[in-house]
Amino acid sequence: MLDQSFSASNFRKIFDLENRKGNYLEGRFFPDIADKSKEIQSRSKKLRELRKIHAAVQSDDSENEVNSAYNELKELKEERDTLIDAELTKVSEKIREKSFSLNIQKGASIGGKPVYTTDNTAESFFALKQIQHNFRRLYKVKQANRHQIVCQVRELLGDSFPKYVIRTDISSFYESIPTDKLLKKLRDDSLLSVDSRRIVQKIIFEYCRLSGSSLGIPRGIGISAYLAELYMREIDETIIKPPAVIYYSRYVDDMLIVFCPEPNQNGFELAKTILTCFRKHGLKRNSSKTDIKKVPDSSIPQNTIEYLGYKITFSSGKEKHPVPAKLAMTDAKLDRYKRRIDLVFAAYQKKSRYNEKQARRLLEKRIRFLTSNTRLVNNKKHVVSGVFFSNPLLTELDDLQDLDAHLQAYVSALTVSRLQARLSNYSFEKGFQRKRYHKFSAQDLSAIVEAWKNV
Repeated sequence: MLDQSFSASNFRKIFDLENRKGNYLEGRFFPDIADKSKEIQSRSKKLRELRKIHAAVQSDDSENEVNSAYNELKELKEERDTLIDAELTKVSEKIREKSFSLNIQKGASIGGKPVYTTDNTAESFFALKQIQHNFRRLYKVKQANRHQIVCQVRELLGDSFPKYVIRTDISSFYESIPTDKLLKKLRDDSLLSVDSRRIVQKIIFEYCRLSGSSLGIPRGIGISAYLAELYMREIDETIIKPPAVIYYSRYVDDMLIVFCPEPNQNGFELAKTILTCFRKHGLKRNSSKTDIKKVPDSSIPQNTIEYLGYKITFSSGKEKHPVPAKLAMTDAKLDRYKRRIDLVFAAYQKKSRYNEKQARRLLEKRIRFLTSNTRLVNNKKHVVSGVFFSNPLLTELDDLQDLDAHLQAYVSALTVSRLQARLSNYSFEKGFQRKRYHKFSAQDLSAIVEAWKNV
């Protein structure tokens, strides 16, 4: 049976896992442990140096020094472990109090939707991580693989088989989930522990108080993605139930359905029937982003849909042989890149009035970041990001060339010739094709993204 408890032993597993990811929690929550860790690093370095010396001289004195340093290091690590266990026990005791709740605050809006945060305390962090762990293990909740979905859709739309394609999403998805139905499901399933359900319920009630609505879950809080996935399961099952449906994918609330109706069925009527399932579950599809296409369609030369950050263009199905689907950036993504370029140069103009040299250096770092790729710092999984890794399936490079033209228009207007020459070397297209990498420190990354934080 799964141990769902908010215990110090469970929190130690979380602590060690985060450490392996490169997320060092001692510096964030436990300064005494952080000091001890620094001392351990220093002693480890000293031990390595002593071992090198001993390997060279092979004397009794050098061996004694190595053994002494090793024992001191071992003792320090034991002291650190004791400190960690003591701190996590305190955290556990606070969370298990009936009065415990996470303080939720309304943050900045992204994409017109408010994002919520919790207070930056060890109790909030470990409580949310434990609940997320419980959800993953009990409900097998796992978000779909975006890259895999796009690959599947590309292959499916590239064939000439007759079909109907529905692209849709849900209006204000997180904000419109019926909380009463969600909480009832959690109670009826009886999988989640009482303590976990209590914290989840408090989070939802606090969100409803802050938002002034009786519906929804807080966008931005870690467990909300799990709650949303859980609520959508019944809808997923309803959509894939009709025999005519041959493919269905969903990434959060972004959905694509492919179906082949029987010869005597009206495809568009069947599409409408499929889409009625949202209303039955208290959700509303976004009619402005709902598109139903029949393939083949002799009235148009080719079809286009936007899905998961790509504009996918595929044939109308009139060709004798399959024509591979073409993938470009969506208009929204292209505009977002251009907006960031605009903001970067606006920030340079503003800052250069006071410190042109510093503004120039930051401008170049920002352009280098936008047009290249980087491995995120403090992450042992070597997660990569950048112009290629954010758009790896692009087959059409027109958008990258458009971005280069937008960038060079700003570069050519610069009055500092040296800066102009340096920035002329940066290119979205080259960064994509050559997968160019650049390293940035954590401090650099923080300063770089400040220019477009909410864009």
